Amino acid sequence: MDCNVVSLVLAFAAAARSFAPDVWFLVRRLLGAGVRIGASTLIEQQPSTAAPAAARLKEGDGR
Repeated sequence: MDCNVVSLVLAFAAAARSFAPDVWFLVRRLLGAGVRIGASTLIEQQPSTAAPAAARLKEGDGR
């Protein structure tokens, strides 16, 4: 194996090791944002029939 190849592999390994935590943090942050956006979209798409049922339960009418 050539010395240049070894040094290149070591340089890539060092770069990956130093930037991996930042990349992992960014990936987790993006996934969290995607989950929040998806959850809010699902909440907006829910039919509004759940509100009257909850109101009936508050009034004591358990039907």
